[in-house]
Amino acid sequence: MSKSFENISDFEDLFKEYFNPLVNFVNRYLNNFENSREVVQMTFVKLWENRSNFEIRNSTKSYVYQTAKNAMIDFVRKNKNHMNAFEIEGALVHDLPDDNSSYLDPYIVRSAIEKCLQQLKPKNREIFELNKFEGLTYEEIADYLQISKRSVEDNIAKTLKFLKEELKNHPDFFE
Repeated sequence: MSKSFENISDFEDLFKEYFNPLVNFVNRYLNNFENSREVVQMTFVKLWENRSNFEIRNSTKSYVYQTAKNAMIDFVRKNKNHMNAFEIEGALVHDLPDDNSSYLDPYIVRSAIEKCLQQLKPKNREIFELNKFEGLTYEEIADYLQISKRSVEDNIAKTLKFLKEELKNHPDFFE
């Protein structure tokens, strides 16, 4: 299978599918969502700028994750973060999805989460969605909803605990 981005629609679909999973992937190593989002944005800028120079011959998912990994290593080197770029690189080799992996489909995960979120009060659901789906920081949510940052933090923590409990035996997540 070979694929290149011949039009903006293909690229937008790729962005929508992979942006949040890539942010979570990068954040496991950087432990900073702002930096993780920046790295993933740099990844997509690089993909777009070089769209005419490459073709994806195997798995699109593997290619995008590998590109994000490389962007993260570049980011760490550039910013001289406390993390050793070579240690990150070594750890990531084992975490990249490959064609034979059984990673969860992001649409199935999101669908299951959204179904669980319907059980929450509207305000709780809104806070969670603003943070996890829209990418707003706790401070931005607090300002927007005119509540304290601590209320946002507590709400997110309770919602995550609720989701963990609700989804721990979800049939699509286990073989």
